[in-house]
Amino acid sequence: MDELEVVVAHSERATLRVGDVFLKIDADQTRTDVEVEAMARAPIPTPAVLWRKPPVLALAALPGTALGRLGEPSSASAAAWAAAGAAARLLHDAPLPPWPGRSRDEWAAPLDAECAWLVTRSPACSTGPRQVRVTPSTTSPA
Repeated sequence: MDELEVVVAHSERATLRVGDVFLKIDADQTRTDVEVEAMARAPIPTPAVLWRKPPVLALAALPGTALGRLGEPSSASAAAWAAAGAAARLLHDAPLPPWPGRSRDEWAAPLDAECAWLVTRSPACSTGPRQVRVTPSTTSPA
């Protein structure tokens, strides 16, 4: 058997790697369902779902070379990092699918109200608006 590597582990989920298979263990099945749906809709290559047996999701490793390892210097080229960044940008620019739960607007409305309350009730704002003047320093820091 290949060596077992703990990729991440905390109170909500754990991800293990065994060879070219990642095992994601999550007690929240909804979170796993959302993850699988997001991977299916992603405009970039995503891991193949090998099997699902709650609470475990088995994913194949993506082909290619790792850009780096945590705690070690990367030997990957700037072009490789730029390509990875471009792929991430494609993912971030993709339209969001309809997720279960509250919409962005439903989250935004109460947050806007709380921000307005904080701004109007903050001790820093009770004396009215303040002006802050920034001037260049004539001395350089030591």
